[in-house]
Amino acid sequence: MPDDELDPLQKVEIALLRAEYQKRFRGSIHYIKEMVGEGIEYRNTVVRVVVSEAGAYYELNDLPEEFFGAVGEDLVRRFVAPAEAIALLTRAVEATQRVTPENTRQLSILTLYKRRGLVDKKNCFLFDYAPHESTPIVPRTIGKFQPDVMPLFFKIKVEADFAGEVLGFQGGIVFCMANAGDRHLLIQVLPSDGQRTDLSALPISEIIH
Repeated sequence: MPDDELDPLQKVEIALLRAEYQKRFRGSIHYIKEMVGEGIEYRNTVVRVVVSEAGAYYELNDLPEEFFGAVGEDLVRRFVAPAEAIALLTRAVEATQRVTPENTRQLSILTLYKRRGLVDKKNCFLFDYAPHESTPIVPRTIGKFQPDVMPLFFKIKVEADFAGEVLGFQGGIVFCMANAGDRHLLIQVLPSDGQRTDLSALPISEIIH
């Protein structure tokens, strides 16, 4: 079996997780996809991204219910060099050492270095901190950040006092897909009242070993 393929048991685990969340979120996903429209599709072994004049969304190839989409004018779409993408991700990871209940509403990072990152902590880095009253204030971390390595996909969500230092704007979401060439697709979603669906809270951690 190729190094980046999923084995039969891992495929079953993902299928079970998908079935559970399809029932709950299929309608929301379908709505955003219709609003974004056909657009231009970009894809690698981990993720599929669709970008149009109306908006953008991503979904993981093996787990499409890990989904984020936004519609409106508050999106910035551009291609960046690997160094810029890695620098952005590095700033976000460094910011994980600064989070407190006083300065952070949420800091989440999803990083997949290989397709197997969905199930194998050696190929991913996940960080989630959202110190609400109903949740623990201890950050959740899975996997290991790989400095100077361009992931196949990463997503950063920041609502914190230091958001401007990390993202370059005051809070929001950034996701980046590695392309085959020397430029990578980067989508910035600014805070707004526009339509958006973020299902990245899905418990991917349940299938990572």
